[in-house]
Amino acid sequence: MPQPRIGVITNPNSRKNRLHPERYEAMREVVGDLGQVRRTQHTGEIHDVVRDFLDQRIPYWVADGGDGAFHWLVNVLWQVMRERGMRDPVPAIMPTNAGTIDFIGRKAGVQGDADRLLRGICGHLRRGRTPDVQTLDSLRIQGVHGADTDWPGRPFEKIGFAAALAGVGQRFFDKFYAQDSQDAAGIVRLVGKIVVSAASHFPVVRHVPLPVSLRYYADPIFEPMPLDVWIDGRLLPMRTYRAVNVGSIDINLAGVFRFFPVAREAGVLHVQAGNPDVIDVVRNLPRMATGRGLVMAEFFEGPGETMRVVARDGRRIDPVIDGELYWGLSELDVVRGPEVKVIRFRA
Repeated sequence: MPQPRIGVITNPNSRKNRLHPERYEAMREVVGDLGQVRRTQHTGEIHDVVRDFLDQRIPYWVADGGDGAFHWLVNVLWQVMRERGMRDPVPAIMPTNAGTIDFIGRKAGVQGDADRLLRGICGHLRRGRTPDVQTLDSLRIQGVHGADTDWPGRPFEKIGFAAALAGVGQRFFDKFYAQDSQDAAGIVRLVGKIVVSAASHFPVVRHVPLPVSLRYYADPIFEPMPLDVWIDGRLLPMRTYRAVNVGSIDINLAGVFRFFPVAREAGVLHVQAGNPDVIDVVRNLPRMATGRGLVMAEFFEGPGETMRVVARDGRRIDPVIDGELYWGLSELDVVRGPEVKVIRFRA
């Protein structure tokens, strides 16, 4: 039997696969003797698949899903390689743009839907061609779970590419995943709902009749968070924050918003930390849409090498990393992570 060249990891519980359960057999038929397609019912099963793919020295992997699938695969791969003391060679992974935002695939220049991408890369390999592989900078987030959580004192560590650590960005994702529409149109509608809700507290429109659920919808999003934040070892002067974010790459959220332009340069983290109010955020929506730096009064934005965040007053940090939600950290540190090999492919 020929040496496997490609390994596909798919989640049968994803929305796409629940609606189309026949995809698994279709993917196996596409891959054929070129490699393997493995299903993982939950994130814990990814470890076994990663170990098996590494043992077989499969050079090209496919994360059948969106940013979350890619995030988990990269994290498990990184963990297993550290356990084994491995450095190189590292497999290259292709995201398949099958999620809600897919900023990793956009950054990597991956174009096409999941099924077309798999057919395309398999055809590419069968013709003896070598896929175009590039590296993406990552960030490494280490933290500690708080005393009143399910895992008091347990260390936390993840690799990612973009993180909303606290404030408006982090809470935006809570609202985003709670709604039915999780696409570009859903982002626009959610922003509109937040703006209307926040504006309803201004004196000029305070007496406009609105449903109670809408009038107070934005309140928790803009609630200040008591934190201490250090950037490159320097403690920032603010005592509360409505925005703490960091990216190792510039990102495009479904073509609606673009963030972290400083991270277009390799080897640089783009850090943001400050206390913008509703007016600051609304004024900067055009800048968010065009990927420019933000202009706010109580706000630090720029390149950085390290960020440290510590919660005060018994609060907990609930970071969103690559769109994945985590909970209950008392503190965290962010530094540059390993370079990740990504397959760039257009189907």
